[in-house]
Amino acid sequence: MKHVDVKSFLIGVLFTLLVFVSIGADEGEPIDGNLGDIVVNSITIKDDGHGGFITAYNQDQKRTLYLGTGKDENGYVQTYNKYQEPTAYIGSNRDMDGVIVLKDRYGALGYTQSGKK
Repeated sequence: MKHVDVKSFLIGVLFTLLVFVSIGADEGEPIDGNLGDIVVNSITIKDDGHGGFITAYNQDQKRTLYLGTGKDENGYVQTYNKYQEPTAYIGSNRDMDGVIVLKDRYGALGYTQSGKK
């Protein structure tokens, strides 16, 4: 019978344990990436070159809210109805003045007000 090297045997056992631990580590992680409820004191969202933002979706996976940075590097909040028509905008206009825009269910302009005096 050939002599078995103790170091090689120990390395094989440790590698096998590592494989089993690695397989078991993914078991508790959700497959769809959903982390469930998150409770925090603060969230900082940084621009990665595409703007920092938060987007909310309804059960039909249609966008209902956008909160973030626009193309002119201004912050704004925009809401959408269940048909993804924009219904409200609070943010800045091209002149950097604050504005509020309200639209009807079809996306037609209903009310607008600028903060400029």
